[in-house]
Amino acid sequence: MTSDTIAPAAPPVRRMAPPSEPYRPSSVGERVFDVRSGRWAAFMGWEHGLAFLRPLNGGIEWDTEARWISNTEQ
Repeated sequence: MTSDTIAPAAPPVRRMAPPSEPYRPSSVGERVFDVRSGRWAAFMGWEHGLAFLRPLNGGIEWDTEARWISNTEQ
């Protein structure tokens, strides 16, 4: 068993600038785009300035800074 089977690798980080006007989701389950990882996700909530996101088809939640959230694909 390797560490990859225990915990999946973190999503890739894309080299780009955050959106000029970050989107601020307001309801749990809202569909948002994480610009850094290049993935669509369901918004799960805020904690300490971080947005917690979950893959649309279920899976492991991740967090990102609020400035990287958009409601359109970049």
